Amino acid sequence: MSGIDSNIGGFLSETTEIEQRITDTKSNITRIQEFQGQILNSTSTSTSNSAARERENIIANTRNLLIECKDRVKKIQYENARVPSSDPNFGIRQQRYEYLRTKLSNVLEEYRQVESDFMKQTKDRMARQYKVVNPNATQQEIDDYVSNSDSEPIFQHAILKTNEAKNALEEVQKRHEDIKNIENTIAELAALFQELHLQVEAQDQTIINIEQNAETIAEKTEQTTQELGKATLLAKAARKKKWICLVIFILIIIIIVIVIITQLPQIRGDNSQSNNTNKTVTPALSNSPSSPSLT
Repeated sequence: MSGIDSNIGGFLSETTEIEQRITDTKSNITRIQEFQGQILNSTSTSTSNSAARERENIIANTRNLLIECKDRVKKIQYENARVPSSDPNFGIRQQRYEYLRTKLSNVLEEYRQVESDFMKQTKDRMARQYKVVNPNATQQEIDDYVSNSDSEPIFQHAILKTNEAKNALEEVQKRHEDIKNIENTIAELAALFQELHLQVEAQDQTIINIEQNAETIAEKTEQTTQELGKATLLAKAARKKKWICLVIFILIIIIIVIVIITQLPQIRGDNSQSNNTNKTVTPALSNSPSSPSLT
């Protein structure tokens, strides 16, 4: 089949590689979660910053892995859509595709949950810090600031009175940046999840239908060619039989002619002898004495 690796061994090798990449992604998510714990629980700024850098590096790598896995799973979906259901490998191709899509979907959901939890924990920490430096803040003010980084100038003005407050402001600013990045990551994960579960696009489906029709036509053409080949052989056999019958008929005619030719002199001789016998009998009858007449 054009454009599709008909070797099931190659297909299974590809799906095994994809599965390993998904497993690598899952391991990355575990490491991301560990670094997030260090960021939230560390009392050392240097330790927290180091963990944040490591986390960003792993996030970048994980993003690339997820996009790669999604593209490769979608490629299998696209290829499977062009494989006729009569193909002997159709069942295993579909099973492997569904398995990989489910596995990748679960990893995406796990990652989304990890990021959502980290965002909630980050907001909780920001709220506690805000309340420490501004004990009189209402819950609405805290919620507004945590949700909206535009409130920074007000918060900054309130807490710049001490070095501790300055450090708190710097920490809160970092956390605001973290929240933005987390929100972007969650949005990316949602887009990947949605794309992963989309059916083959309408344009691709049109191409697939054309290719399937072309393959069907090719198969029918091949069948027709085979039938024509059989018909040709049968026609040749029929003509051969006709020639054989004609030869046999001619041979029979020749044999009859030969028999007639060979028997004709004998027949003529028999006829001549019969005629001579008749001539001998006739005079004898004419010479015999007449019967006496009655007076």
